[in-house]
Amino acid sequence: MFFDILPTTTESDAVEKPQVGFARARCRFVPAEYRNTQSRWLSRLRPRQSSSSVQIQCCEGSTSKVKWQTLEHNGPLFPGAYERLPENVHFLYDNCPIELTEQAEEVATFYAKVLGTPFVELSEFNENFFKDFRSCLSVEQRLHFTSFDLCNFQKIHQYLEEQQEARSQQELEEDERYGYCYIDGERHRINQFRIKPPGLCCPRKGYSLTMGMIRPRVLPEDIMINCDEYAEPPAPPPGHRWRQVVHDRSVSWLYSWHDLVSGNTYYVRARIDQSKRYRLPLRNQLETARRLQQHLPSIRREYRQLWSSDQWLVRQRSVALYCIDQLAMTCEDPEQPDKVTLCDLRVENLQLHPRLAGKKNVVRLQARKSNRQRVYRSVCVQPEVFYNLRVFVSGKEPNDLVLEELTTQLLNEHLEYLMDGLTSHIFCICNASQLLEQRLKEVPRKASLTVQLLAYNQALKEVHSFCSNRQRNVAPLPAPKSFRLTRRNSTEEQRLLKSISLHTKPLVEATLIYLDPRITISWCLRCKIPISAIYMSSAIRKKLIWATKWALLLFNLFISCSTSWKVIGDTGSDIWSGASRICATRCILPCDAVSNGLKRSSKLQAKASALSIGDLAQVSSGSRTGNFGAACRLYRLLSFHSANLELSSAVASSSMVSVAFLFEIISSFLTLLAIRR
Repeated sequence: MFFDILPTTTESDAVEKPQVGFARARCRFVPAEYRNTQSRWLSRLRPRQSSSSVQIQCCEGSTSKVKWQTLEHNGPLFPGAYERLPENVHFLYDNCPIELTEQAEEVATFYAKVLGTPFVELSEFNENFFKDFRSCLSVEQRLHFTSFDLCNFQKIHQYLEEQQEARSQQELEEDERYGYCYIDGERHRINQFRIKPPGLCCPRKGYSLTMGMIRPRVLPEDIMINCDEYAEPPAPPPGHRWRQVVHDRSVSWLYSWHDLVSGNTYYVRARIDQSKRYRLPLRNQLETARRLQQHLPSIRREYRQLWSSDQWLVRQRSVALYCIDQLAMTCEDPEQPDKVTLCDLRVENLQLHPRLAGKKNVVRLQARKSNRQRVYRSVCVQPEVFYNLRVFVSGKEPNDLVLEELTTQLLNEHLEYLMDGLTSHIFCICNASQLLEQRLKEVPRKASLTVQLLAYNQALKEVHSFCSNRQRNVAPLPAPKSFRLTRRNSTEEQRLLKSISLHTKPLVEATLIYLDPRITISWCLRCKIPISAIYMSSAIRKKLIWATKWALLLFNLFISCSTSWKVIGDTGSDIWSGASRICATRCILPCDAVSNGLKRSSKLQAKASALSIGDLAQVSSGSRTGNFGAACRLYRLLSFHSANLELSSAVASSSMVSVAFLFEIISSFLTLLAIRR
């Protein structure tokens, strides 16, 4: 055994060990023979490393990645001082009440707290506790207390349970003060902000030689605080001081301390919200990407004409715009500093092949700056772009820049000149959303759930290969061999859906930052697919509540319109397909604008109800001609309301936007009806 070769601990070792803080108050419950003075782990499995091997790197000598910029917290919450039991609550030995000292009485409450747990049934646990308990008694009581079976802690246990119920309100106030911290200005929950009060060692699992022993009280003199150097450190309890205050940005723990009994170092960290690990595009970025669809043809026409410009900077800028648009390259990425960006592209990161694997004008781009593992992405480009790249790299060294005249600042200024708020990431969102929309249009609406999910996964794979900087080997999707023969909700279908979900979750998480979620949610509503089948993580669904409300609002609107019109046959299918296209493609209005506008304006709400009851009832006539005439009347009425809303200052701007959006929907329906007519 490992512990057989370790030297035994003597009383002299305990005396020679230097103490930190108030050693008497901390170690009075731990006899000298059980103190882990040499920081060794007396275990049956393996020896624990000594505390001297535990090194904490501070910000001065640390070379790790910076994990925070600002860190503020109020420190740990220490348990209160021990309060004596009332006179009517006693410890019983052989059914006789015994008056104990304050130290022995506190140790008795330690065992009373663990009554009803499996630990009290272990003989080793009881033996270790009784040995430590007798060391806290007086000399006369120590001679009298010889049997653990005669000890009775039931009255103390009942009293502690009553006191625990009375402390509920106080714990809520303490939780608000000490249970949260601010990391980079964001509020986060702290996992274990309460310092464990002194008690008995209760291992979580397995067997331990220290179980049943007394765990000493942790004092502020044992705590090491980690906080921001520009912020005021948390104040220690009155009459105490911290062991040390460090400012280490390379670690995420808030405070730590060293346990004397087990020899472990405990770290307290903040609980990072799981939804923050998913990078989602902002709603203003989605709106900018939607506006980019209107300007995209003119932008492409412009930079293609400038490929043959005489000005060297203009030619390099036009090639850079093509790389941003078609190759999804970025100007700069602060999230991934090791990624090769457009303005940092060097000759060694670029390989030009006139023919490669049966393809022409192939460009191989290195995805990472590290030379240990070169990861390339092969793409086919236009002949003019391929020619310009060959001209750019001719006569240059491997470490020279390909676009030496172009800088990140100049490129961002030109993107802002083309359209307000335009960035390279907006280009990626726009192109990826268009690609996903085109692939989802090809999926038959009446297909089975398995086929639809397979088609969605295939669309996500195309989006991921277009947007990602490296081509990863994704496992092939299960082939749909007998989907038509599988019954709904059968065992085989459930097995196939489970296999598909294993591919869906990583693809969805990898493409979240590039796609407009309203396209996916609208497609799920149109095809009657549960949203949880696509967005399996509850954290993602929680962050996409706004997109779900937006899609549900339009979906219910189209349902009510189609029901009120009562158009049967081909006309109904045309209207429904047009509504589905608008719902899936024209992501122009968040649902909050509509809901807030209806709530703020009672006049608009009354007119909306009048429209739904009165005019939509007129639309439900029998002939198509009557439908068209009623729709025209509804069109004129809605335009009249929108004109009144523009003149009214009492109506919010969001209400006008909502009416304008309804105006656009009605005009689209009129176009469809005119075509059918």
